[in-house]
Amino acid sequence: MVSGLKTDDHLPQLGTDEIQQYLSSGLFRGIGKATAQTLVNYFGANTLDILAKNPERLNEIPGLTKYRITNILAAWAESRNNPNKAVIAQLLGVGTSLGLTLKICDHYGHRTSEVLNREPYKLVDEVDGIGFATADKLALSLGFPLTSVARWSKGLLQVLKDALSEGHCFLPEPQLLTRALSLLEHPSYTPDEQSLSAVVDRLILEQTLVRGEQALSIYLKAAYRAEVSVAWRIKNLMNRPTESTSKLERWLANHENASHRELSRLSSEQINALIMAQKHPVSIICGGPGRGKTHVLKTLVQWLQSELTSVALAAPTGKAANRMQNATDMEAATIHRLLQWQGYGQAFVYNEDNPLHLDWLIIDEFSMVDIFLFNSVLKALSATTKLLIVGDPDQLASVGP
Repeated sequence: MVSGLKTDDHLPQLGTDEIQQYLSSGLFRGIGKATAQTLVNYFGANTLDILAKNPERLNEIPGLTKYRITNILAAWAESRNNPNKAVIAQLLGVGTSLGLTLKICDHYGHRTSEVLNREPYKLVDEVDGIGFATADKLALSLGFPLTSVARWSKGLLQVLKDALSEGHCFLPEPQLLTRALSLLEHPSYTPDEQSLSAVVDRLILEQTLVRGEQALSIYLKAAYRAEVSVAWRIKNLMNRPTESTSKLERWLANHENASHRELSRLSSEQINALIMAQKHPVSIICGGPGRGKTHVLKTLVQWLQSELTSVALAAPTGKAANRMQNATDMEAATIHRLLQWQGYGQAFVYNEDNPLHLDWLIIDEFSMVDIFLFNSVLKALSATTKLLIVGDPDQLASVGP
């Protein structure tokens, strides 16, 4: 614990917009947005001083009834016993914006002072919209040392989180340390690399980080587990027996001999792609624009429908799903819709305990699928589902690793 928050509840100077936001926060039960605006419109920057020192002046406001004045003054008096009043004053005093201050207090309630005094870096994981830089600035302003293990640990984790958004499942340890040293340095302070490396070892021992099989690779635990899970599940798919393609080949022969225009005929490469997809439990079709992927997909869907096969078409985005649907004349959905994402539970309905009952799953524009989403897809496949991945190496990359 550090010196941290004090008990002084004297607010720094606030602007009129901030006063209105402050009064309409949950700190004052009985003062809503409309009442706060009424007070500020009349008293301006002096509103808080009036409430504290000259509350009788509320009678000057036209249309403000005695009943509302009584409620306002009761809410103001009650706020004096709210432990977060001092917290708000102190946070504002160290330069935290009012919006962020109220967000923190709303999240932690009566525990706000305790959390800020003991573990301010928890805000990074627990309060939406707060990153390391914001939590670090707040922690240092409250007296946390630049050399605290909590600070160094959270800085290392932040570097790996940033790497995820750059598309990396892991970072080589030397690169991790270099980035973390840059993040943690201060005008008056530069961390020691050897000591920072010791914190990495500590986080690995605590199983917060994982040292991968590839030399010097350091992962966040969630990324490591997802990558290993994907590899294991793909290996299991590939170990399943292949299927006969004779029926498809006969169908293709009839399909090609029908009264089709020459332009609609399949090339030998496209026919081979279809046979590959039918033969193997998991397969990939990739190629740039104009290479015939769409025609292969449309023909494959026609074949599967003729066989009354249970098939689902999916893509990472709604726009990609619409393109897939228009190309194949079959309904397509986003991957999240197919797996039924439940925002309140932060989980998919379809998973390894509740798999999709499908013979085939075809996913287009796969370059936009990150390791975590792909892991969720593989978890939701039944033991007999065939997987076809379609994409273009030059399409948009995923926003994750």
